[in-house]
Amino acid sequence: MRALVLVLTVLLLTGCGTGEDSGEPAGNTPVGKGILTVAEAIHAGDQPVKVRGFVLVGTDGVTRICEALAESYPPQCGRPSLKVEGANVESLRGVQSAQGVTWTDEVTLRGTLKDGVLTVG
Repeated sequence: MRALVLVLTVLLLTGCGTGEDSGEPAGNTPVGKGILTVAEAIHAGDQPVKVRGFVLVGTDGVTRICEALAESYPPQCGRPSLKVEGANVESLRGVQSAQGVTWTDEVTLRGTLKDGVLTVG
């Protein structure tokens, strides 16, 4: 009986801790059920989403949300990435700038995907 209670407790706890509240990426969470990586969002189609990644405004003025940042200085947008419109980058967490490039710590943006562009707001 004790072994059964232990197994049930472990199974119950294993199901906890994913999704938006855990601070961890949602992984293979279905669209609309959590936070998507940039790679997942690219394949999500045109719809409202929450996407986790690093925001980078390049020297060309284009804002992107990137799966990762390259370790160059200033960093470059690692692939995959999505173009972002309507984001107030200066209001995001961990904003840094150097040599005409602005980037953030990992953040989550909420917006609508349409034709491969994430529109925030």
